[in-house]
Amino acid sequence: MIGTGGLCLPHGRCAIHGVKGWLELCCWVLAVMAAMSVSLLALVARGPAWHVTEALSMVAMAGSLTGLLAAVRERRGGRTQRGWLQAITESLPDILFDARPDGSLRAVSTASQSLLGYAPEELAGRHVCSITTDPLPDLGPRTPGNEPIVWNTRWIHANGDRIPLSAQLRPVRDASGQLVAIQGLVRDHRDRLAAEEALRDSEERFRRVLDTAQNGVLLVSHDGRLLLTNDALRSLLGYQVQDMRRLTLADIVHPVYLDQVTALMASRMWSDAAPGHYEVALVGHDGNRIEVEVSLAAFRESGKQTGALMEVRDLTEARRASETIRRMADYDRLTGLPNRELFDRHFQRAIIDGRANGQHVAVILFDLDRFKLINDTLGHPSGDRLLKAVADRLSKRLPSRHILARFSGDEFLVLAPDLGGVPAAEGIAARLLEAFAEPFEHDGNHLQVSATAGVAVYPLHAEDPDTLIRIADAAMHAGKAEGGNRFQLGSDNADDPARRRLALEADLRRAVEHEEFEVYYQPQVDPKSGEVLGLEALLRWHHAERGPVSPGEFVPLLEETGLIVEVGEWVLRQACRETQAWRARGFPRLRIAVNLAPRQFLVPDLERRVRLALEESGLPPEALELELTESAGTLNLDAVEDVLERLSAIGVTTAIDDFGIGHSWLGRLRQLPIRTLKVDRSFIAGMAASVNDMAIVEAVVALGHALGLSVVAEGVENEGQLEVVRAIGCDLIQGFYFAPAVPAGQVVHMLAGGFAIRRAAA
Repeated sequence: MIGTGGLCLPHGRCAIHGVKGWLELCCWVLAVMAAMSVSLLALVARGPAWHVTEALSMVAMAGSLTGLLAAVRERRGGRTQRGWLQAITESLPDILFDARPDGSLRAVSTASQSLLGYAPEELAGRHVCSITTDPLPDLGPRTPGNEPIVWNTRWIHANGDRIPLSAQLRPVRDASGQLVAIQGLVRDHRDRLAAEEALRDSEERFRRVLDTAQNGVLLVSHDGRLLLTNDALRSLLGYQVQDMRRLTLADIVHPVYLDQVTALMASRMWSDAAPGHYEVALVGHDGNRIEVEVSLAAFRESGKQTGALMEVRDLTEARRASETIRRMADYDRLTGLPNRELFDRHFQRAIIDGRANGQHVAVILFDLDRFKLINDTLGHPSGDRLLKAVADRLSKRLPSRHILARFSGDEFLVLAPDLGGVPAAEGIAARLLEAFAEPFEHDGNHLQVSATAGVAVYPLHAEDPDTLIRIADAAMHAGKAEGGNRFQLGSDNADDPARRRLALEADLRRAVEHEEFEVYYQPQVDPKSGEVLGLEALLRWHHAERGPVSPGEFVPLLEETGLIVEVGEWVLRQACRETQAWRARGFPRLRIAVNLAPRQFLVPDLERRVRLALEESGLPPEALELELTESAGTLNLDAVEDVLERLSAIGVTTAIDDFGIGHSWLGRLRQLPIRTLKVDRSFIAGMAASVNDMAIVEAVVALGHALGLSVVAEGVENEGQLEVVRAIGCDLIQGFYFAPAVPAGQVVHMLAGGFAIRRAAA
């Protein structure tokens, strides 16, 4: 008799009008309400999949039941049957009515006063339809059994208002099936409708906020069902909304990572720890692997952890940028050949193998003859095209185990392992020179190019790569002196550059003693305002006899001899002292950048030296930035990280100089306390002619900003380059376009004037 769809009395029972009929009606209502409470318990047991609006309705009905049963309990003892029925009808917030088969009302409960503004006696004898906007539904013989019928219509209040109320009508029939009475329960569901509407509005707002999120959002149940996704995740995976509803976690997580993600979810169910970040792979609708970073946290319902909330960040662009930089670290961006670092690794391996096998290893250094003339006459783009053509032609002439690399400028290195002796090395050099016999095509014309090569052989000339390359370089220059277009075998006596190096080293030591060094300063300019926000301290040497010496000639020698530690500390103190003086003269925002060589990181008390320079000058720590070249990454990175952390603790910031020409820092950028990346000047110079250079600069800027770092463009020499780096988003600009490095005496004038920034026409 009691089912989930409704209640009815046994078939065949007739309504007993008056007290007995009213008792039957009230008992039916009690049964309806009791069934609702049972349904509510079933609803809770069925879990979150049940729609919340149904739950709201059941809760409301259960509330009515609670009040009703309480009233009944209060009035049960010792009351008459009529008093008990009156207590029921007075306690119920819904209207109960009993009507004749024609719809005229016989009895109405007191709730009619509060819901419709009519006292029960005012409605007695009136037709139900006199207070509704719609006729009664068909209750004829075809209506099945005595089951209640839901009737949603507008009821007419005494003041004329039309009120949406819901009624359950129960037709009462005699044994022959003839309709003898209509019993009804009318309830006010306006609060429920308002609650449902508010809930729908809240859900819609939540959905809009969720779909505006840049990263994907995913709510997963404990058994792997996808309960909730947003637009960003669906777009990343290539699914429509309806498709995602049928998927599980196993459908979107790459099989390699599924066990890991499942285990992480399980561990988070029992942990209150902050969300963790993990790099995994998903699988898109097209089957492609998608690299992502997932932030995973436990999800709670009613205080219980029932699933996991995931934020999904696409790593495709970041990985592409990192891969571009990694590729750039080992290969020359113009020719695609291995660069010096990769060549050196191959060279070291070849010597180890040669020593073990008793074989010779040759290194051949090629330099194009009169390449500067070609560059000056035809322009740098033409020179670049020629270098690519030379690289292509030489590569085709080499056996597979030989390595061709670009050394620098117009110089190429060849590594030839497993040779029988010097004649084999000379034969390779001769065959490669023959590659230049045929002219190169250039803009429809024939361009005749020659080259000169120097050859050095392990173990005849030396046993380490650096010395062998130096001997090959000396032999190449000897060949140039004899007219070029030939190869020259190296010898111990031909190493004139080494002797020049010894003389320069002696001069350097004397320069330290006689204070022949001077600190120059190059401005770092805000590309938007033209204001000078920082300076870079650069070392200059005025030789007593030779005059100015190029930093490219003496700085590497300072590093090799270890003099860089003493000279570097002098530069640091001088720069701090002069910068603080300029800050005191009206430029309080000025910051200074000072280079640190890798050798300086080996000094145990570097932190103490930096702190002493700051204390002596009075310069605030936050005004000092120490620049590290990427070559510092060849040191023990754990030790470097420790030094950087200690420097950061005293307030000094750090930058990576010449970023992009190596890859040692890429794996640690997120962990190290780095504040600034400086894009290497060679990329800035190549942007106009090379799409690859432009892509590299954009990748470095994007990577830096993604990590919250400031990016400085070095080597900006013209307005075109300025417009490009400003559009890409570089934070500071440094280069000859604004000013070369100047002596300290000219800095104040430069700071006071700043630089005018011209905007490109829109």
